[in-house]
Amino acid sequence: MAEKKKLQVFVSSTYIDLKEERQAAVQAILTAGHIPAGMELFSAGDQSQMDVIKRWIDESDVFLLILGGRYGSIESESQKSYTHLEYEYALEKQKALFAVVITEKYLEEKIRQHGKEVIETKNSDKLENFRSFVCSRMVRFWSDPRDIKLAILETLSEFSRREELIGWIPGNQAVNTGELAEELARLAKENSELRERINNLLPQLANNQAIFNGLTYEEMYQSLNQIKLDFDSYNSPINSYNSPINEKAKEILWQISIAFGDSEVSFLHCFWSMRNLLGRPHLHYNSYKSFLHDITQFGLFTLDKLNFIKLTECGQKFLNRLINDKKNNLEANKFFLNY
Repeated sequence: MAEKKKLQVFVSSTYIDLKEERQAAVQAILTAGHIPAGMELFSAGDQSQMDVIKRWIDESDVFLLILGGRYGSIESESQKSYTHLEYEYALEKQKALFAVVITEKYLEEKIRQHGKEVIETKNSDKLENFRSFVCSRMVRFWSDPRDIKLAILETLSEFSRREELIGWIPGNQAVNTGELAEELARLAKENSELRERINNLLPQLANNQAIFNGLTYEEMYQSLNQIKLDFDSYNSPINSYNSPINEKAKEILWQISIAFGDSEVSFLHCFWSMRNLLGRPHLHYNSYKSFLHDITQFGLFTLDKLNFIKLTECGQKFLNRLINDKKNNLEANKFFLNY
């Protein structure tokens, strides 16, 4: 799309002495596939027309100054030429700008061919100051209209690749504003929802409440504690290898649940009972696959290369927090400490 955009180029110059050069500039701009605009549309010396010119400069992407041997018509209030005022306004608006300046040698040749109409006779000092001001920036010098064409073609080729220059594009390549508005609305809604979720998490983080697999400590605790253990369906993590839960194992789990302050045995109590057995050879996946199949959703356990059960990083952090949470129970109940 960037290669096909058309830049609007405002061409500024004196008029009578540079008709041939302005025509060459317009042809070069059109040849490069861009849009020329300039003072042929206006009559100089009228303040209302100067306002119109400013508006055209505002709407243009590029400002081109062709400076010859004349200073131009003077604006009464500023006592500057309109060409000078246009150039200063383009600088003020930070337009992409370039200038082509006639060489002294070629100006002498034009004077021989066309006489005094191509040279400044009234405001030569102002012209010299303006020329010095323009030449203090990057310029190209010309001694033939073909030099102007070449400068325009080369400069516009570079300007057309500048992303900040918007230009004009064909209608069939324009952005679908309806679809864009819908996408922006969707993203705004999504952003609002994410911000709300973050705001909800901030108080938890402020209270050092870490996140465990997307859940806070309290949420993980309650989730595990809500899944009650069916003694007829599961093998016990603290029982002998691959055998149903026996009365001893049931008693241990009941004691853990009581120490936790609960009235029923849950996955939380099984998690606690496994903490000292993890990684040992007898704690193998095949021994407890029915239990592990249902608890893997919490991301607390994983398997090593030998299919022995071990805690994930998340599981270890949750266990550490659980131990700290139950510290008083551990100190007051040796049975609780051992299991």
